[in-house]
Amino acid sequence: MESYCELAGVYDRLMSHVDFSKVTDYYLRAAKRFDWQGQRILDLACGTGTITLELMKRGFAVTGVDQSQEMLAMADEKIYAAGFQPDLINQNMMKLNLSEQYELVISAFDSLNYLLSERELEKTFSRVQQSLAPGGLFLFDLHSEHKLKVVFGDQTFTYSGDDYAYIWRNRYQVDRGVSHMMLDIFIPNAEGMYQRVQEYHRERYYSIDTITALCKKTGLKVLAVYGDQKFRKPGPNTERIYFVVKRR
Repeated sequence: MESYCELAGVYDRLMSHVDFSKVTDYYLRAAKRFDWQGQRILDLACGTGTITLELMKRGFAVTGVDQSQEMLAMADEKIYAAGFQPDLINQNMMKLNLSEQYELVISAFDSLNYLLSERELEKTFSRVQQSLAPGGLFLFDLHSEHKLKVVFGDQTFTYSGDDYAYIWRNRYQVDRGVSHMMLDIFIPNAEGMYQRVQEYHRERYYSIDTITALCKKTGLKVLAVYGDQKFRKPGPNTERIYFVVKRR
């Protein structure tokens, strides 16, 4: 899995177009559709902690887990500056080993697409199952095949703004269902020069049937599958697929 080492410092700027409050509300609404009324939440692959903080603002007890120390450092600073006490753990999701169980686990923004084999996904699901309290819910989203194959495809995207610029090149490997993403990010410094940050990421597409089968194998049950932050089934042009899963 890629660790976002170099990207940590600019990640929030790259995600500035996202309404994190709205995303958080959607996840909580999805959980409550299945009568979830818990308090303890695990934010898996929490990154710079924006969802973690949004959940804390709503009064939940939240633990954030991520494998990137650099991302967690950003999360720690952000959460502390907002007046909350960070509870952050540096772990790989495939080796998740926590001392307590949670009533809800959330993994947002296609984090699970970074697992490049069914074996890796199965390991993660098994660890999540052990981290869930009996009857607890696991909510996560994945990029769809349409998103990786068509929207990203073999295309190049560029952006130039006052605070940064990037060139984002994509290549979709059809035989493996893997999207290869090459990012060149340019960040201005105090001398008026640009620092170049390079990142290489890969995401794999997983079908709903594959997710369902792996959940069943690891003691989890898929309760619902939604598309694009709506409470309706995914369609052929859905870009992000949301899963509501329960510990058996």
